[in-house]
Amino acid sequence: MLAESVDHKENTMGKVREVLFGKVDLDTLTTALVLGLNPQDVLFKCIAGSAKSSQLQDKSVVAIEVGGSGRTTENNFDHHPSPGEHRVTNLSACAQALERLARLVRYVDELDRGIFLEKHVESGGFPSLSQLVSGMLLSIRNPQERVTKGIEILSTVLQSGIDPYGCMEDILDHVDGGRLYTKTKRDHDRLFEQVVRNSQWHTTATGLRLAVVETTWVGAPGALYGHGAQAVVVCNPEMRKRSGKGTHKKFTIAVNGSEVPEGTIVTPALEELNTLESGWGGPSQGTIGGSPVGTDSSLSLETVVGEMMKI
Repeated sequence: MLAESVDHKENTMGKVREVLFGKVDLDTLTTALVLGLNPQDVLFKCIAGSAKSSQLQDKSVVAIEVGGSGRTTENNFDHHPSPGEHRVTNLSACAQALERLARLVRYVDELDRGIFLEKHVESGGFPSLSQLVSGMLLSIRNPQERVTKGIEILSTVLQSGIDPYGCMEDILDHVDGGRLYTKTKRDHDRLFEQVVRNSQWHTTATGLRLAVVETTWVGAPGALYGHGAQAVVVCNPEMRKRSGKGTHKKFTIAVNGSEVPEGTIVTPALEELNTLESGWGGPSQGTIGGSPVGTDSSLSLETVVGEMMKI
């Protein structure tokens, strides 16, 4: 009995390790399909009668039509009450599983359309699902690996039964790299807040919101865009040289192409700055540029801001 309780405590949330079922029918198969469960990855075990009470309480065990009617938060999918139990739902097992999938999809949809805001996380705490995925994207650069890890996170959410609108703390140890993703996101947010707090705001000649900041964080332009900047001037006093040896003073000027009027570019400012200091340049699309590569810029922050104020 003691061993049973310890096993239950260690497996209350996370990846599914076992699927219990009474018979193979369309409802059973569709439930497994919706939850992304496959006999090649997880142990499927056919049992007679109902699952044990300890199994029904263990969230790492999925019970399909073998008890726990309506107790989907415990990973039980059944609508046939056991003797003495009250019928909780008339939905089939696969429909109950689909309701869980629908809640995950609804979370993503509402977040994507700006209906749901992270500050409204229902159970509070850090990280939310969006923050966990953001931490993964900050940690991993390869697109294919991002897809693999992202699907792993969503699969763990779906199979564990954790509320996508809530805090993801309980599944972090069941997501490969989950703790690292969380730390990366915390560090990123801290730097984001610091950059925004230290930035100065101006209005350019054409009415653009220009943010100016001095920081060593390479993510500063994106952070300022996220806070409403349409144009930015970032001075990195210790930009690491491409050779990896030493640092130099580096300016970056840019406009947020998706937030400024069509045709707004930094090229005129680049051309003028290049007359003051040779080596300024940028891509042909004209949305971003910078001071000479690999060498200290001799210009002052005020001079660079003054040229950006003209756009």
